[in-house]
Amino acid sequence: MNNLLPKEEMQLLIQQCFKNHSLEDIWECINLYKETFETDEFINMIEYFINYGCPLVSLICLDAADETINEYLEQEIYSNLEVVKVSNKDSIENIIEYILTTQSKYICFFEKNHIYDNNRIANMVFHLEANSSINVLVSPRNFIDSEHTIIAHNSLQYSNILEDSIFIGRLFLEHCICHDINLYGNLSTLMVSTQYAQQIPWKIQCSSFDSIKRLSLLYNFLLYGTLGILKYSLVSTILKEYKDESDVQAAYEEYVSSLADQNLLQIAPIKEEPSPEKISVAKHITFFYTDKGEYYNLKPIADYAVKRGYTVEFTDKITQKAEIGVYCQHVCFPENSKFSLILLHDLAQGHNRWPNIWELEPWNNFDIGIVPGKSWASRWSECACQYYVNPRCGTYEFGYPKGDLVTSGSLSERAVELKEKFNFKYDFSVLYAPSWENDEKEDDFILALSSLPVNLLIKQAHWPKEYSAIINNIKEMRSLHENKYENVYYIEPEESIITALELCDLVVSDESSVMTEALLFDKPSLAVTDWLIPDTIPSRFSSVPFDYVIKIKKVQLREYVEKLASRSAEYDEVLEKGKSTFSNRGNCCKEILDAIEYYTNQKTDCDFLSKKLTSKYTICSMWN
Repeated sequence: MNNLLPKEEMQLLIQQCFKNHSLEDIWECINLYKETFETDEFINMIEYFINYGCPLVSLICLDAADETINEYLEQEIYSNLEVVKVSNKDSIENIIEYILTTQSKYICFFEKNHIYDNNRIANMVFHLEANSSINVLVSPRNFIDSEHTIIAHNSLQYSNILEDSIFIGRLFLEHCICHDINLYGNLSTLMVSTQYAQQIPWKIQCSSFDSIKRLSLLYNFLLYGTLGILKYSLVSTILKEYKDESDVQAAYEEYVSSLADQNLLQIAPIKEEPSPEKISVAKHITFFYTDKGEYYNLKPIADYAVKRGYTVEFTDKITQKAEIGVYCQHVCFPENSKFSLILLHDLAQGHNRWPNIWELEPWNNFDIGIVPGKSWASRWSECACQYYVNPRCGTYEFGYPKGDLVTSGSLSERAVELKEKFNFKYDFSVLYAPSWENDEKEDDFILALSSLPVNLLIKQAHWPKEYSAIINNIKEMRSLHENKYENVYYIEPEESIITALELCDLVVSDESSVMTEALLFDKPSLAVTDWLIPDTIPSRFSSVPFDYVIKIKKVQLREYVEKLASRSAEYDEVLEKGKSTFSNRGNCCKEILDAIEYYTNQKTDCDFLSKKLTSKYTICSMWN
């Protein structure tokens, strides 16, 4: 209980009292809870069951060992259960026979390979009792790995539509099937009124696959019901390692077609998606950017495309139509391009949502997705069981376009120009490159380090005009420090960060992806974790979930710069951890163009296909 918030601790205590039928204790706890946290839905639920009793619920346990079932029952607070154990020897018909004769008020299911909230049944009973117009209740679910890390939520983008709404089951099911999206989950996510279930005209699909038989049972529940959708998840499905399920897919399509043939559902016949390969487009590529950082992310691809005979253009008009569109924004419009590619906005993109950034930034409307290396490929593969993670032609570990510049002559030439311009005072240079300039971070940096025998390079991001407050902070800091110190040098915001990294020996930042880009040059970074990030109210501390970055506090800045300037062992140990960040150095842009030409009917060479990524887990489908 030590990791729980006080409110959660109190809820857990009340739940235990409820499970143990300790009425005197439970009322004392409830009164204390109300005084401290006020009355909420949790308290309303507990008080309802105390006052009106707990209706009998059938818990149908599917293919689970006695030990697994007993473990679940130990943590489930709802005790008025009729537990029914079903094995592989029992048919769906046996389950229906039980449903037709049980005296319980509600029916729900338990399956192995799921994790359940300890008040799942109580919560669902409470909602069904509170709304007599609903006879099927659905809990959204999370998808988790074997260590119970959340990989994805159940269609987060639909949550606002589903919350506090009631649906006709048949129409809801038709929507899911026609849009190939599973918003109902599986048997574990349902609770059904027994009275309603006993009136269903049961029609179960004959199939050699248990998953299709159970899907048929689930669809019968949904077809004739009135659905309510909870706004929070009470169930998590543990994902299974990937395997080919094309045979189950065929059985699913056969089943859905039979429902349409019987006029139980009004849906178009399921058709194979047309192949995304070999579309015809003009040799013109549009690169979309909204700031200089995005421009420099994409420029190496554009330069290489010109060598291949393409005409190119850069535009900040994000909705402009294009023949071939290359995007790297958080919000994109690939539907305006005949053929589209998506790259990461930056290497720390969505780090507070890892591993799944695609819930809020989907890739399924793009033709090709590109990741920079093994660590990002691993995140993608973990989440690729969700449809919105998958571009039409696949995701490829092509590398990082700016990585192709590291050994280029043009970068060396530009670095020499700036060195001559600055005439550095010392041999060792420290680069300050924050994600946000706020709370006088630059002042912290300079005051801590200006008396050391090191060059201090300042490289602020080039912000769009919409961020006037940050732009003003940058100007204020520069006016405060420029020409006041012999060892402080300003690199213009419009300059590529790659140039700044070529010039420095060490990076200092808050949480910027520049610390990851520094790995291209085998240079270490210090992340100041008590610098504030103003993208929330109130501002939060920086988030740095990278093991290849040294994390420090402001007061340690001088100590660690001195240590790394003297080339301590920590310098190399940290860099070693970042080796999986970048792949395919020097060939990224070539293989991006190879893929474009292959899929746009201009080239038959497909060596790049070896870089195509696969899902780690079984694709989350309509039947699981």
